[in-house]
Amino acid sequence: MNNSKNHKKEHKVAIITGASEGIGAAFTKLLIKNNWKVIGISRSLTKLQSISESILTNKQSFKYFSCDVQDFKKLKILAKKVEVPDLLFLNAGIYSPVNASEINLEIYQKHININYLGVLNSYEAFLPGLINKQNGHIIIMSSLSGWIGLPKAAAYGPTKAALRSFAQSIRYDLNPKGIKVQICSPGFVDTQATSINNFYMPGLMNVDDAADLIFKNMKSKKFEFSFPLSFSFFMKIFSYLPDRISSYFIKKFII
Repeated sequence: MNNSKNHKKEHKVAIITGASEGIGAAFTKLLIKNNWKVIGISRSLTKLQSISESILTNKQSFKYFSCDVQDFKKLKILAKKVEVPDLLFLNAGIYSPVNASEINLEIYQKHININYLGVLNSYEAFLPGLINKQNGHIIIMSSLSGWIGLPKAAAYGPTKAALRSFAQSIRYDLNPKGIKVQICSPGFVDTQATSINNFYMPGLMNVDDAADLIFKNMKSKKFEFSFPLSFSFFMKIFSYLPDRISSYFIKKFII
């Protein structure tokens, strides 16, 4: 008898990149509350330690490592140290609003290196374990700004559009190997990243509410899920409308 197949793990394991703040931190705490074991990865060791200290019970359910997702070699070393996850939550990212009439090449490159290539680094580092296990779940954090261009999102939005296309593509190879792929495209969530915006953010959500919705939707058969519902609905319509109409409404209601 193969005990490894018949023995049910006490805890499911999640690896979360960008675990130290925002949605990553909220989702980390929610999973632990629901009897998951979380391996948190972030550049900020201090913030990871703060999360660990805030977990009053089940402290053994949270392990953390300081690592920049731009460092593929270190991610590969980490992948050999930790358990193969049931869930790989690719969340690390940055957001800086830009004025596209100014020179912003360094900001554009930084967004690509972290938001897109950083996700690919994390994906490539932990993928072999999932392939060997022939089982697993990957959630990639995108954004509604990946559906259609928004004001001040010239650096951020294209990286999220790229992630959406990436997720759509990899599912064809991974689903037959027992690996579920989902992409989450939230609207505005009240985090440190969005706090720097000086414009109206329709449907701005509490970060804990966003984590709750991710937890609920990860159990569904949906490939892509987004929230809040009302803003997502209008953004979807805008993405289908002729550009002169959609851009008019975006300028009217967001700028």
